[in-house]
Amino acid sequence: MSLPAVTVCVVTYNQRNFIETCLRSILDQKAGAKLSVLVGDDGSTDGTSEIIEALAAQYGKRLRHFRREPNMGAKQNMCDLLLRAEGEFIARVDGDDYWLPGKLGRQLDYLAKHPACSAVYANAVTVDEAGTRLGLFNDLGDVRITLPALLRRGNALNNSSVLFRATNLPLWANNADQLDYEVHLSQALRGWLGHIGEPLAAYRVATRGSMVASSNERVRELYWQAIQSVPRNAVSDDDYARGLADFLRRVFFRSLATRDPGLLRTWAARVYAASPYGAAWTTVLVAANILRICGKMLAARVSLSGQEKNVLYRH
Repeated sequence: MSLPAVTVCVVTYNQRNFIETCLRSILDQKAGAKLSVLVGDDGSTDGTSEIIEALAAQYGKRLRHFRREPNMGAKQNMCDLLLRAEGEFIARVDGDDYWLPGKLGRQLDYLAKHPACSAVYANAVTVDEAGTRLGLFNDLGDVRITLPALLRRGNALNNSSVLFRATNLPLWANNADQLDYEVHLSQALRGWLGHIGEPLAAYRVATRGSMVASSNERVRELYWQAIQSVPRNAVSDDDYARGLADFLRRVFFRSLATRDPGLLRTWAARVYAASPYGAAWTTVLVAANILRICGKMLAARVSLSGQEKNVLYRH
């Protein structure tokens, strides 16, 4: 049997402290696959480029370095790499994240066993800039995720963990400004999404240059755009209303963290106007979401069973 061909697309910019760990974690995977790694280096000026060049000399044709001059921006950088990808399977990784041993092999086996699965993700450990473990990315466990389920509970998928079929490439190689959540929703239109509950990757929390950390309002607008991108005939009114309620739950927690009640008022008006259930019942759904997450957080704090206390995205 011929080995499956996998292309891993990595984007980086000024990540000299992380990029070697990232690339070695991919190239040293033992997966029985023909592996190639494409690195989009968006004009780094801190020594990142020189590290990539040294690794390319070591790993040969398995690692290709594309230095962008001038800068392309993260979205266009990744899209260019995706259009260069070859083979049956494609993965995406941010240059400050990395994979754990066995990650790629587990996911290749998963997709081989489940031909109806559009893409497979995995949980991740969360780490700080020094690499110290903080907790887990999500609490999803081993699940199959349908489009309605992904809309109702919102995004908790780790983008640097994804492996998807190359036949779905058009969904990813889109220069339009969008969040990964919008792509995940599009993938779920093509087939269910798999999620492996065991951490198989590592995600660095709020590193410098993170869009979530530096452009939070823009992220909210793009998250809203992602919800609106779902064809209304593909989900029920209940699915759509619960997706809106989950979004407003996230805004509620953000408004508390930033002590900005105006943020909640602004988005509540937009959510109520869009919801097929109106303001009263949507408020009930939001409150139920808030209580559900608070209950999970409380249960983790008082648990004596070793339940993970620090989860970045509770579902």
